[in-house]
Amino acid sequence: MPDPRVVITDTGSFDPEPALKLLGDAGFQTRVLGTRDPKRIAAEASDAIALIVNETRVDAELLDALPGLRLVMAMRPGSSRIDMVEAERRGLWVSELPRRENVEQAANRALALALVQLRRIAHHRETSFAPPPRARDLTLGLVGMGQVATRLADCAAPLFKQVIGTGSRLRQWPRGVGRTGFRELLRTADVISLHVPLTPGTKSLIGAPALAAMRPGTVLINLSSPGLVDRRALLTALDTHHLAGYSAGYALEDDRTHFTTRCALRNHPAVRFAPDNADQCQDRLAVLARNIVTWRDRGFPVATVARTGPFFPDAARSD
Repeated sequence: MPDPRVVITDTGSFDPEPALKLLGDAGFQTRVLGTRDPKRIAAEASDAIALIVNETRVDAELLDALPGLRLVMAMRPGSSRIDMVEAERRGLWVSELPRRENVEQAANRALALALVQLRRIAHHRETSFAPPPRARDLTLGLVGMGQVATRLADCAAPLFKQVIGTGSRLRQWPRGVGRTGFRELLRTADVISLHVPLTPGTKSLIGAPALAAMRPGTVLINLSSPGLVDRRALLTALDTHHLAGYSAGYALEDDRTHFTTRCALRNHPAVRFAPDNADQCQDRLAVLARNIVTWRDRGFPVATVARTGPFFPDAARSD
């Protein structure tokens, strides 16, 4: 029986040699295509059991051309270029590179982003003789109650008037966090922090309807993914001052439009970026390679991405 085959479609600026050596030592045949072209991938990876992708789009048409595929590895957290519905329907494992930032660090970064925005707004209002916002008078709303949001609630509770949340990711709801629906949270929170993964059900979760439902002067924090927020609607809300500020904590490379010289969002005076640079590690391909070996030896990979329906049935999405 020939050695199982792994194909790396595109690597970006990352060196594939450590991953090639690791997989070779583990008995895998590995090939780097250096392309995102689906036709070439379909032709040269037809017998692959595992696919490592960077910016390659993995959709139903490409999956049809790879009948032996069992595992898709994503170099970027969020897996936004992988059709999760099709992958799940075919019974494929989808795994992504875990972030190196721990729960405590992520929660602290989200809180810092919120406080930086409030301080910026307070400074602006002082010059216009308007009352500055104070956290002790405001409500913090958490969309998605995972580990980071739960820890953020603990850190923010002494600073904010109240903390509310929505989502169903925890069996036991955190003490001290008011539980509410998504739309109600949009209407009542002064600072909203997003803590959900990007899935077909959460794509453009914050669109024009959701932004319109927010209170005037709301601050939006997004540590998760640019795909959660409709870019055009966000810029409109910022330009009309309906949204007082937007802070993004995802890596800038997750949305390459920020690198253009005329990026309206990156250069907007009410926008702050504080990306998690810890996951920009040069050994990320080796980490994914070790995950493939783990999948072979144990029957399942680590950092699997589970996509099961929308997080919020009452979400005010824009399609």
